[in-house]
Amino acid sequence: MNILDDSNSLQRARKKVKVGSVRVVSSLLASVTLFGALGLGVSWKFVHGVAEAVTPIASSAELQSLSAPIINARRNPQTLSNDVRFRSLGDQLASLSNRLPSEECLIIDIEGKRVANVNPDLPLLPASNMKVVVAMVALDILKPDFVFTTSLVGQVSGSTVEGDAYLIGGGDPVLVTGNYPPTEPYPTFNFTRLEDLFDELAAQGISRISGSIVGDESRYDAERFAPSLGLGIRGTEVGPLGALMVNDGVVSGNPIKPDNPALGAATEFSNTLQNNGIAVSGAPKIGAAPQDLPVIAKINSLPLTDIVAEMLTNSDNNTAELLVKEIGFATSGVGTREAGLEVMKSKLVEWGVALDVLQFFDGSGLDRGNRLTCNVMMTLLARDGGFGPVGLGLATASQSGTLRGVLADTLGAGKLRGKTGTLTGAKALSGFVPYSPDQASTYSLIINGSNVANQTTYRPIWNALSNALGGFSGSPTASEIAPK
Repeated sequence: MNILDDSNSLQRARKKVKVGSVRVVSSLLASVTLFGALGLGVSWKFVHGVAEAVTPIASSAELQSLSAPIINARRNPQTLSNDVRFRSLGDQLASLSNRLPSEECLIIDIEGKRVANVNPDLPLLPASNMKVVVAMVALDILKPDFVFTTSLVGQVSGSTVEGDAYLIGGGDPVLVTGNYPPTEPYPTFNFTRLEDLFDELAAQGISRISGSIVGDESRYDAERFAPSLGLGIRGTEVGPLGALMVNDGVVSGNPIKPDNPALGAATEFSNTLQNNGIAVSGAPKIGAAPQDLPVIAKINSLPLTDIVAEMLTNSDNNTAELLVKEIGFATSGVGTREAGLEVMKSKLVEWGVALDVLQFFDGSGLDRGNRLTCNVMMTLLARDGGFGPVGLGLATASQSGTLRGVLADTLGAGKLRGKTGTLTGAKALSGFVPYSPDQASTYSLIINGSNVANQTTYRPIWNALSNALGGFSGSPTASEIAPK
């Protein structure tokens, strides 16, 4: 019933009562006020049992001071604001729900309201959404300003390094030569430039190394891959892993990665020196550096916030796996996958996440044994809020990273930020869609099942989600429509 209907009812009623009947008129006026007020309680239906709760913002004292009529909808501006802004979103989410497969979860939160809540605690294969867990824990354990350090140690005499020079890996996952990023499908950015180490040596007047460049990867263990990864993934999608990696283990001009990434790094650095005028007498090799050798030169990575942004935007598998090992090293002195995963689990418990249905086998999300829920994802994303290092580090629809070629024709283009995830039988997208300078909707969508990674299956779902959230607005606010 609306206000106009109430007014017509009053006119019809007045024909049936005496004009002087104060009791009847008073009763009718009370009814009008009651039904008018009830008409303001706007509600709408969202997908899969979604509901909202709206609280009036005006007290009784405030109502008496307003100039608008007592039954004017603007008496409850928050309710009206929500009605205007959320009604269209509800219709679009209802349409989206019809596209979802049976094995999936979807949660959307806006302004403290859960506007979609589908299978929130269903454990699913998250693919690369695992990297959000790694990012959140790494930022908490290592701290945002943490840097990786790669050092060169040896004995210098004049312009010569006498004997071997040891290149000590500090776990830097984005240590590259300048010619490497342009060769990648998703070029590494926020990288550490290996040539900067050469520049430091040249600045000291060093022109010769009488021994070899020796790669030292002793900071972490020698596990190159999570043991349950398939052969088609090893060495192509991730690894071989180690605390000393240059160019993801690739040696320039060689299509086959060395089994030991430290040897590849020593080879690449030795080539860099010799190509730029510093002679190296011995062949590259691997080994642990003696404790008493002084540092000749060192280079630091950018802060962890930048490393995390590179990992999330490009879905960098090696970065995720090395961060897991660094988390373990920083906490227990043991740079292993297992140690890092245990820290991640402990941190989730500290944050109020139950582990009963969760499974963690790696940090990249490539392992098919991993299980996450949309509720867990939303708990983690809520800690960032969309404007922290995780939210700002995500790929942007139609612009960057793993989202650069998708969602260009949707309302979320240039706005939606998300962490993608893709494996056979799994597709995921979780993140934020800002709609004002300091507000963003938060979402997590994970779908599993045969053919879900095919574009014909997931693209219509992603497009519908991007259109729904990309079209949501912060206006009109309650203050914009409140009586003046």
